[in-house]
Order: sequence, then structure tokens, then C-alpha cells
Amino acid sequence: MCTIHIGRPDSEFLAIALFDRSHPACQDYWDGNWIRSQVEVVAGGFHGRAYGDLRADELVRFYDRLSNLEKILRGTAEFATMEGWLSIRVVGDGKGHMTFECELQDEPGVGNTLKFQLRLDQTFLPLLLSQLREAIAHFPVLGQAS
Repeated sequence: MCTIHIGRPDSEFLAIALFDRSHPACQDYWDGNWIRSQVEVVAGGFHGRAYGDLRADELVRFYDRLSNLEKILRGTAEFATMEGWLSIRVVGDGKGHMTFECELQDEPGVGNTLKFQLRLDQTFLPLLLSQLREAIAHFPVLGQAS
């Protein structure tokens, strides 16, 4: 299991626990890259969990975008699941401030939705990028899109 933790360890955060591949017998791009996960959120007066599948290639795209944002500190880096149950938009202001605009549904497409923000700074990015690298190494992208 890998965990990607965004935010402070003892207050507001979004944590994504990656358990295992949803279809472990599949080695192709479309079925083999689904990962079972749990998202835990503590934001303001809200605390909750949701479960869903995300894809290995989504983690790679987020890592690439976030790496670019770490270098220039201005702009956006986005993560979104194919099924639309989790999205994270990171906005950098060019001065080191990072706002993570997050949206989480408890059921893809039909569930309740929580929208929240985590206001952090650039010092949180190295650990987040390290956790993403670990997750990508643990769940490498299988096959190629055709």
C-alpha cells in the first residue's frame, strides 16, 4: 500500500491510500491500470472517507504537472479521475503559495460532493512529489493506450 498525503499531518489534509490493482490478472492499458483506493479528507469542519478506483496513468500525469509547477511556482497542475469522483487543481501564485482546490464524490457520478480547499506553500511539494514517485514505482503504467 502507498499513501499520498496532501497537507498537514495533524490538521487539514487529503490522503489517498492506494491498495492494489482492481484487475490484477489484466496486463493491458485499459483494464490493468485501475487501482483501488480510499480518500480521507479533513477540511474545516468536515471529515470523511470515500472509496473509488483511479488509474496509474492519472498519477503519472499529475506528477509531471506538479513537477513543472514546483519549478516555476506559477500556474496550475490538475489531477482528475476518469470516473470523476476525485479532482485536485493546484494553483500556484508565483510567490510560493499553493491552493489545492479539491472535489470528492462518495459515489462516481451520482454521489454526494464535497468541495474544499487546502492552502499550503511550496515547502509541501517535495514530499508530495516523493510520495507520487513511490506510488508510480509501486503501480507502474501497464501497456499503452491504443
